[in-house]
Amino acid sequence: MNFVPEQTPLIILSEGCFGESTSKLALGVIRYGRWPIAAVIDSSHAGQSIKQLTGLNCNSPIVPHLKAALDHCELHEGLPPKALLLGTAPPGGQIPPEWIAIIKKALEAGLHIINGLHFFLHENPDLVALAKQHNLQLWDVRDPECYGKNRFKTIALRPERPKNVRVITMVGTDCSVGKMHTALELHKMALQAGASSGFIATGQTGILIMGRGVPLDRVIGDFMAGAIELCIQEEIGRLEAKRPGDTHWIFVEGQGSLVHPAYSGVTLSLLHGSNPDALILCHKSGMRTVRHYPNLPLPSIPQFVSLYELIAASSREPHLPKARIIGFAVNTSELKTSQAMAYLEKCQKTTGLCSIDPVRQGAKSLWSALQKHKFS
Repeated sequence: MNFVPEQTPLIILSEGCFGESTSKLALGVIRYGRWPIAAVIDSSHAGQSIKQLTGLNCNSPIVPHLKAALDHCELHEGLPPKALLLGTAPPGGQIPPEWIAIIKKALEAGLHIINGLHFFLHENPDLVALAKQHNLQLWDVRDPECYGKNRFKTIALRPERPKNVRVITMVGTDCSVGKMHTALELHKMALQAGASSGFIATGQTGILIMGRGVPLDRVIGDFMAGAIELCIQEEIGRLEAKRPGDTHWIFVEGQGSLVHPAYSGVTLSLLHGSNPDALILCHKSGMRTVRHYPNLPLPSIPQFVSLYELIAASSREPHLPKARIIGFAVNTSELKTSQAMAYLEKCQKTTGLCSIDPVRQGAKSLWSALQKHKFS
């Protein structure tokens, strides 16, 4: 799409859920993206700033409705908003019916619409006609066709990778445990260390942050692994063109979990397609059952380590070293700092792995663990 993030201030629609797990798209874009944020719409938190509610470094306001967002931007002479981002990701990715009226008002106010849900705006004739009338774009981020017709329609071919490439894939005990955050923090740490580094976005939030990637959960099942493989090959080309012969680190955003009944197919394809050289296991403190399945207990951490290493090895060429879990990234956002540090210390003793919260602490320890690992 023809959006330049730095030049496209956003109003984010996260009605009733901003700051919660279902607004992780909004939170990820604010934390890591390059989009100026004009305002967030959420009547349940109106009157606060984004920083007051979330701690993120953004002082833009939370307002009760679209008109208030537009009025605030006009009164305070900030950058005029250019797009409305649907900043929520509820289970199933369905758009709340009451949002259609808000989207129509946004189009009438001259805003492009950016949509990360499974519901595609371009399938609504009224919205398409209204966007066309006002010369505006409807960007369905999860639509694979947005990134080139038939672009993600090939099976995995397993081309040989150069020996100077290290692919590190994030895997999780569940969905929404911090796989994207961990990959982005590692990518940031690698760049700070002067390394050649790339990030592979596999979901809508990562794509909005990086400007490229693959909406993996919308790719045809047979082609999921091939889509990841293609993105990695293209990233290798970009990195090699910039720094030929260097060691290239590629951090792959994970999706779902191998034990999640709804999302495990995406997880498995991602593992096969990325063919990782190493893995980082991501978890959220306090989780005991599979998300949305209260009767399904999560396996133990050692069981997860064995499961992911077995699956990664089962589709890896015999002459290559087996992919091992190098570190343990824990989302401790629901714990106080002292509780989080105690929990992480316990995790490190239990797993024998470097155990950190990459958002609280940064990824320096994980990066060091990767540096020490023998990849051949």
